[in-house]
Amino acid sequence: MISSSSIDIHIADPAVAVGAAADNWLALLDPAERARCDRFKVEGARREYLTGRALVRSTLSRYAAIAPADWRFEANQYGRPAIAPEQAAKAPGLVFNLSHTRGLVALAVGRDCELGLDIEWIDRQSRLAELCTRYFAPDETAHVRAAEGEELTERFFAFWTLGEAYIKARGMGLALPLDGFAYDITHEPPTIRFEPSCPDDPARWRFLRRPVGDRHRLALAVASLEPDIRVRFQWAEALMRGDEGDRGVKDRAGIRIPGEVVLLRGEGRHAS
Repeated sequence: MISSSSIDIHIADPAVAVGAAADNWLALLDPAERARCDRFKVEGARREYLTGRALVRSTLSRYAAIAPADWRFEANQYGRPAIAPEQAAKAPGLVFNLSHTRGLVALAVGRDCELGLDIEWIDRQSRLAELCTRYFAPDETAHVRAAEGEELTERFFAFWTLGEAYIKARGMGLALPLDGFAYDITHEPPTIRFEPSCPDDPARWRFLRRPVGDRHRLALAVASLEPDIRVRFQWAEALMRGDEGDRGVKDRAGIRIPGEVVLLRGEGRHAS
């Protein structure tokens, strides 16, 4: 079982979800998951979904005495999945959050905390500066639009991934107003402030943003009573095969995963 002072982030490449690996992973899914997997028309999206579901099941079994195929999940009223109540006694306090994008899947696992994770592929042709007013607070929009080129892209996806991570940690989806909170990314780690429309305490949150290779960006949001939280990254394909061969490996297919980070309590508070 993972301690409440640690968060593990497992990274997987959906490109390996082919042949025997795909067949083995598909066997882990429950009937509803398999049916959903079969409905995907785009092969890349199907691989991302299959990799994500297999990653959740195989990885959680490293933290609790439940076989990968036996995990059961229930969604809250906003659609966020969690371990089913009947299995909670075997996995006390265990929480997870999954994110996938083109080319990578990421899973965060922790204990006795609120946890949200987002990973995004940044090589997109969207007019990012025009999207800001729809999704970001005014201060965030101004900060993005003050940049150009690659720096504009970096700022956009910093706010995007941090916002998604916080929303996912709260488990309320778009019931949270997007203009109810705003980040400051001018210093590390990022900090947050809240408006009356989204009451929360910035002091209870900690945030992390990291590049994963050249074309992906990741953000983590965590609320915990622990004074220090150690965040560890690792490739996950070995876990999904049933061995530990990838532990400590940082580079794969030209993608380098981040090193270990310690998050301190109170780091998410905006300076007044």
